[in-house]
Amino acid sequence: SAHFEIREAAGDSDMLIRSSYLGAALAKSLGRHSCVLMRGHGSTVVGTSIEQVVYRAIYAEVNARLQLAANGLGDITFLNEEEARLASDMNDGQIPRSWNLWIKRLGEIDLDAA
Repeated sequence: SAHFEIREAAGDSDMLIRSSYLGAALAKSLGRHSCVLMRGHGSTVVGTSIEQVVYRAIYAEVNARLQLAANGLGDITFLNEEEARLASDMNDGQIPRSWNLWIKRLGEIDLDAA
């Protein structure tokens, strides 16, 4: 997976992306991936729509937990490049359904009770 180590671009810092230079370094680390892990922060996710970014962010965390659990079972066989592309295409087709469910759930939250 893609990862970003801010020390490689900025040395010791507050670990925030505060300049176009650091933004470019983060983008370079992202490369052609849709998610980059940032030490001390979690992840940055990109996509072609807010719906796609939210979907990817949620499922990146879910999948990371599943992968961590699976590591305890032995060797993992990861998807090859074509399998990953096909799975990504299928996942993109699920975005509207998931998005609509999340919007519905948000509408059910009583914000005054919070």
